[in-house]
Amino acid sequence: METIKRIIVVDLLYLGDLLFAHPFFAGLRQLFPEARIDLVANSNFAEIMRANPNLDHVYSYNKDWTAARSYKFAKKLKMNNYQLGINIQGNWRTALLLKLISADKSIGYGGKGRGLFLDEEVEKNISSHMIEFYLEFLNQMQQSRLLKNYFNGKKKELNSEEDVFPVLSVDQAYQQNAERKLKKIGLKDEFVVLNTGGSWKTKRWPEEYFAEIANQLMEKGYKILFVGGPSDTERVSYILNKIENKKMIYNLSGKTSLLELAAVLKKAILVISGDTGPVHVAAAVGTNTAAIFGPSDEKKYAPRGSGKNIVIKNSGLECRPCGEHECPLEHFKCMRELSPEIVVERIENGGMI
Repeated sequence: METIKRIIVVDLLYLGDLLFAHPFFAGLRQLFPEARIDLVANSNFAEIMRANPNLDHVYSYNKDWTAARSYKFAKKLKMNNYQLGINIQGNWRTALLLKLISADKSIGYGGKGRGLFLDEEVEKNISSHMIEFYLEFLNQMQQSRLLKNYFNGKKKELNSEEDVFPVLSVDQAYQQNAERKLKKIGLKDEFVVLNTGGSWKTKRWPEEYFAEIANQLMEKGYKILFVGGPSDTERVSYILNKIENKKMIYNLSGKTSLLELAAVLKKAILVISGDTGPVHVAAAVGTNTAAIFGPSDEKKYAPRGSGKNIVIKNSGLECRPCGEHECPLEHFKCMRELSPEIVVERIENGGMI
C-alpha cells in the first residue's frame, strides 16, 4: 500500500476522550497530508469534532441504533472505499463497525479476540495520559508491517512525551450565539462557571457542595454561571433551590449546543467541574480550570490546555483512583472529604481567583 488517499477512524468514546484525540488527528494529518481523513464519532459529541480542521468528514453514530440500523450505516460508509481503517477505541462495537465498513486494510486496538477483525493489532497499554497514549499509537503505526511500503522513507518522529494539548477553535457564529444567550440572562461581566454533571455518579461532587461554593465565591464578588447538558438541568435546579441569594447566579444548563457551550466557557475566568466533558472543553479553549477528581485517574485524564489547569483530589485515600461507577467501599470519601473550603483554598493558592 504505497498510496493512501482515504482513511476512516472509529472512536465512539465520550467528549473528553475525543478532545484528547485532537493531537492524534493533527499527527495523523502530518503522516497523511494528502489523504481524506474521516471520523465515526458518538452522535452526542460529533458536533464538536466537526470543528477539528484535521478532519474532512465526521459521521454521527447513535449507540441506541438497532443492529439493522448500524449495519445500514456501516454499509453506506463502505461505499466511500476507504483504503485504511483505524480503530483507536478497541471495543466490540467499534471492531464490528470497522469490519463492516471494510477498508482495504485495518489497524487498531483489539484485545479479548477483537484483533480477529483487524489486519493488524496494536498493543494497548494505557499507562500515560490519554493524549500520549493516542500519540504513541501513531508511532506504533509507523512501525507497522501493514503500512511498511507507505512509510518507507516517510517516517516522522512524533514525540509522545511532549506537553501537547487539544486546541478547540470556535466559529464566530457560535460565539455570537453564546453572546446572545449570555445577554438574554443578563450576564455581561467576568464570571466563574460551575459544571455540576458527570457521566458517572461517582464523578459528581455533592450537590450541597456546589451550592456552598457558589455562596463562597459570591461573597468574594464573583458572578456564577451554571452550565450543563439537558440531563443536568434537574440537578442544577436542585442546587439552585439550595442557594438563598440568587442575585449573582445565572443558569444556562440545557440551553446551549456543544459549540455554543465552548464559546461560553471561553468567556469565563474559571471553570470548576468534576472530571467530565465540559471541563476538557474549557481547557481546550484556553480557560483556566479546576477539576475535582474522585474515582478517575488524573494521570490519564487531567484537563490540558493553554490556560492554567489544576487537579483537586483527596490524595490521602489509598482506594482512589478506583475507576468504578459506584463506590466499592460505599463511603464516597474521594468526593465527600473534598469540602468547598478545600476547593476554594486550592483555587486561591493557584492564583485563579
